[in-house]
Amino acid sequence: MIGRCHLVLALSIAAAALPLCGQDLTVVSKTTVGDRAGTSTQYMTSTKSRSTDGQTDSIVEFATGRFLFIDHNTKEYWESSTQEMAAYFDRAEQGMKGNPMFESMFGGPDDIVVEKGKRSRKIAGYECDEYTMKMGSSLEFDLCAARGLDVPARYFEGRKASFAAMGPMGKRYAKMFEEMKKIKGYPLSVAIDLDMGTMKQHTVSEATEVRKGPIPASTFEIPAGYKKKPSPFGK
Repeated sequence: MIGRCHLVLALSIAAAALPLCGQDLTVVSKTTVGDRAGTSTQYMTSTKSRSTDGQTDSIVEFATGRFLFIDHNTKEYWESSTQEMAAYFDRAEQGMKGNPMFESMFGGPDDIVVEKGKRSRKIAGYECDEYTMKMGSSLEFDLCAARGLDVPARYFEGRKASFAAMGPMGKRYAKMFEEMKKIKGYPLSVAIDLDMGTMKQHTVSEATEVRKGPIPASTFEIPAGYKKKPSPFGK
């Protein structure tokens, strides 16, 4: 069975990879994970994304599928790739064969639905429309997308190709990114509810500031002196 920490990490990667606009953006958000509140910043270009809460960073390279996770407390980092993650989730899929619980919670690869809500509200100065996306009975995303921040279609194709490698969950992520094309604009508010019975998690991220303008390449570099450690997706 997929480990809890790896499943939560996969969800966080998916959240970080939500649609982005055709220009560089820096989005500062108020975040709540369970009973913990804080601030996060996401730096986005057409090729990369970096999310940080001041303690940990995650960097995604869209074209290559390279993923970096940085821990500022320990001054360590690890990296993974589409190929390594595919191998890990392939092994996990073998372990879940014949287990009906997985599909009962997350549904089949095609059981992902995006519905547009009837309400709109303003977030960080942008008019946003509400959407709900469900993955089976255990995972729900509530989004509020800014119509004024457009999304390039090629972004979805790149993310879908990367997540398609993630075994049983990856097939669902591929469908998820396909369904995301129905969402008009960039989500400035994202609430994720995960309910696996003994494991429940509620995460909310809502933008408080949106800045447009070029982002320096150094933003996506690993801090000097940080030590590399093995990827959790390795053998």
